[in-house]
Amino acid sequence: MNDVGLSVETGSVAAQVRYVNAEWKGREDIPRIGSKETRRANTSNQDIRVHDVRAAQAAGQKSLDRNGYTLAKLTPGIPDFRDEASVEKLYYQQIQDLLKRETGADHAFVYGHLVRTEKPIDFNDGYARFVHCDYNIKRLTEMSEDVLTKHGVEPKANWTYAWFNTWQPFDNVAAHNPLAFIDWESLPEDDVIDYFYTGRNRDSLVAAPVYNPDHKWCFFPNMTPEEILVFKQMDGRSDRSVYCPHTSFDNKDAPADAPPRRSIEMRMLAVFED
Repeated sequence: MNDVGLSVETGSVAAQVRYVNAEWKGREDIPRIGSKETRRANTSNQDIRVHDVRAAQAAGQKSLDRNGYTLAKLTPGIPDFRDEASVEKLYYQQIQDLLKRETGADHAFVYGHLVRTEKPIDFNDGYARFVHCDYNIKRLTEMSEDVLTKHGVEPKANWTYAWFNTWQPFDNVAAHNPLAFIDWESLPEDDVIDYFYTGRNRDSLVAAPVYNPDHKWCFFPNMTPEEILVFKQMDGRSDRSVYCPHTSFDNKDAPADAPPRRSIEMRMLAVFED
């Protein structure tokens, strides 16, 4: 079989993804990325293999707490994900309920959502093109309390916080540009460095890993609009996965005539009562 295709022997796909340049590791200053130009300047392509983890997931070998991701089922029943009113009215509640079921959280709060299609408005709406985490554990308490304040909720002393994303295709199967992610069990914490995300005039401290050939890259090929990926963004609880770095990738095994990927991602705060 062609090396870029799905291998029967290994269950993986050859791909290239952009990592933040290793030169930034250990430096006092940190990179700033928020445009195509700054992405090119601060990241470089690396050859990887992306492993199909559907069988491992079905066998109960993967979990949010241990690996940083899980696959669930959800039929949204929303005809148009570009209709923000419908998303906020119907989908938000579905995702809050799903997150509590999948994580055991006592409470779940929406931070926001983002729709990505083949026709992005700008850099921020395009498919992710470099390996990153959406947040930084250093900002866990600050960001969590900001979200609670916006929802009119007073934080309690016995609460701990974790942040999750959900990622769900819509309109068609996600054959092209699927989401790939690093298994937490293969990610040394000191591979993850700080950077500033500067898109849309923001200056947010977030995080990203530098390249390590030992990182295990994973994906769920051909996700349908009834499947949803739940994955970790940052977690303040002990002895659990903290991050799940991710990016899209060019899946050369996808049929050339498959429709483009369209997806919605939700950013959520989960609260656990100790």
